[in-house]
Amino acid sequence: MITFQDENVQLDDLLDRMAESLQLDQTRYELMIQHYEAIKKWIETDELFFKPFKYELYPHGSVKIRTTVKPIGKDEFDLDIALHLKTNWNQHTPEKIYSELKRRLSEHAAYKEKMELKNRCIRLNYAGDFHMDILPGIQENEWDEDKLCVPDRALGYWVSSNPRGYSKWFMNQVNMAKTSILLKALRAEKLPENDYENKKPLQRGVQLIKRYRDIYFQKDDTYKTSSIVLTTIAGQFYNGEESIFLTVENIVNRIRQHTMYMPARIKVLNPVNSAEDFTDKWETEPEYYTAFKAFAEHLYFEWQELKKKHGIISESRILKGLFGDDLYLRAQESQANIIEKARSANELGINRNTGMLGAAGAVSTSAVKSNTFFGD
Repeated sequence: MITFQDENVQLDDLLDRMAESLQLDQTRYELMIQHYEAIKKWIETDELFFKPFKYELYPHGSVKIRTTVKPIGKDEFDLDIALHLKTNWNQHTPEKIYSELKRRLSEHAAYKEKMELKNRCIRLNYAGDFHMDILPGIQENEWDEDKLCVPDRALGYWVSSNPRGYSKWFMNQVNMAKTSILLKALRAEKLPENDYENKKPLQRGVQLIKRYRDIYFQKDDTYKTSSIVLTTIAGQFYNGEESIFLTVENIVNRIRQHTMYMPARIKVLNPVNSAEDFTDKWETEPEYYTAFKAFAEHLYFEWQELKKKHGIISESRILKGLFGDDLYLRAQESQANIIEKARSANELGINRNTGMLGAAGAVSTSAVKSNTFFGD
């Protein structure tokens, strides 16, 4: 059961439920894993090229760091996979590695039909469910097991990448918060903690910011800010807040400080490879940076309004505008179901001093009677 003894806890609970409804569901996650294992087995049995090499196949990106967001109007999620070969990259051309992966996937009737060639990866489209982007690469050196040389078809040479190292960095940022105010509230009232998935405020904050990005750029996504930029900025600006609301507030405040008061544009560098600028496109096409600033400014002002706590009507208007009507209403319905379940089990109370809902039996709390036929 959720406790509503505190308005901040209540808002964080609502934000948490909205983020949860955005993520990859368990059924689809398990289906992804099945396909991932099948692809791994298919590559492992390749006699012409891959079989002699030592290599790893592992997920990275939003699935790995648990910040997936369901696209608006679509059912397809992204799954990023790295094919990490452990050999000397100087002995192979970028074209060779890419073409060998393409050849092997083409030898499978189902994969051949799903295959789409991208600049650095090969995509397998599972229509209506998800798509897998398989990134081939060779370990860059012996002393760093995470750094990869990956082929860039547009440039025609190897580029340095570190998808696994990035995941490790982000999860270190996530774990700056040992817990959350939601779990603290449950522990304070000795309630079961399984009401919440074990996700930290930074992960939830990133999900919500990405969802807002999708809403904001829905009509024209020409200069839409990329997920890797938003995720990296959020991770770099995070200060270990235990609240989802405060996590987003801190991130949008710091973005505004940089965009409004710093003379130069924000540069978002790969935290595990400073030579890689995720925002280099903002230099050559400044419209991307202009769009990012406008999007971040709008989120900032809406968050300031949300902070003023004008009441449930104003709060619902702001949250619907930021994250969509459906997302807000599903979260609200989920909250209501939990309350009704607690009421029916005589586990719901109301604080005599504040009038807020909480657990029955807590200090200064009176039990709320369960609803019965005709109120009897």
